[in-house]
Amino acid sequence: MKKKRPELSQNKIQNSRTAFCWAYPSDLEQFYAFYCARYENISYDKFLNLGLSEAMMKLNSLPESEPLYKTIKSRTINLYKIKNKEERIYWREQNKINKIPSIYLSSKELDNIFKEEIENGKKGFSRI
Repeated sequence: MKKKRPELSQNKIQNSRTAFCWAYPSDLEQFYAFYCARYENISYDKFLNLGLSEAMMKLNSLPESEPLYKTIKSRTINLYKIKNKEERIYWREQNKINKIPSIYLSSKELDNIFKEEIENGKKGFSRI
């Protein structure tokens, strides 16, 4: 039986130092528009089933003029390496605007929540 490949939006695309996660549907839609305009006009379903290595190669060729480039850069840039104060402020603001929300809790956080819920005699996990 053939395994179904997970959607690209659920994968992390990694290079040597950073990971870019498709956190918002608009990120994936922008990449799809770029792909169709630059490489080939394919269906959205076919695009979602591209291999990860092929998608990574295409993503690495993203020019600075693409709006998605600025989004990716704002999420992955190391602000401490920027010497120019104004530029650092600009990229810090961009990072806040494009930040991927942290929706995952660590194991330690989950354990603490579960302990509190058990100690309080609650049957559901209302804080999760």
